[in-house]
Amino acid sequence: MIDIHESGRHLLSLINDTLDLSKYEIGHRELQAHPMELAGAVEASIRIIRQRAIDKNLTLIDEVPRDLPPISAESRAIRQILINLLSNAIKFTPAGGKVTVSANRVPGGDLSLSVADTGIGIAPEDVPRAFAPFEQIDSDLSREFEGTGLGLPLVKSLAELHGAEVKMETEVGKGTTVTIVFPKDRVLARAKAG
Repeated sequence: MIDIHESGRHLLSLINDTLDLSKYEIGHRELQAHPMELAGAVEASIRIIRQRAIDKNLTLIDEVPRDLPPISAESRAIRQILINLLSNAIKFTPAGGKVTVSANRVPGGDLSLSVADTGIGIAPEDVPRAFAPFEQIDSDLSREFEGTGLGLPLVKSLAELHGAEVKMETEVGKGTTVTIVFPKDRVLARAKAG
């Protein structure tokens, strides 16, 4: 019963990712932005993904400061970005490794959100392919992991919808860090109590 349920969830996720990516590519994906707390979106995303990390004996670390200013963003899209990045990090990190989510203000006013892992990493020449739809990086290290090749392209599309930039730092055998940099015009002033 669990396998059927998990397979159904995987298929639904695949269909939703494909539809979202298709909508973005034909220009029909409109942003429904509202003020939101990034820390809350991170907590919710970690709750959804936590059991996968436990099953693989991975440590999940949340280093997002609770006093970050809110951002103007679509909360569903931000959660989808986080879940896709966390899923990839967990998938490509061997048992005993760790996955860390962090965020901070960048000099100049931008806000960065990063998911880092201690996984298998990607060769520098394969990084552009990682963001191409339906691409699978075929290497001895990645061949054992299933996937559609839609996770990172969808992350990139949803980030760009927010005017954000996606950066990847990776080293084979050491891990990968994917960072989303939201522009300062998406960072909102925190209301003063009182």
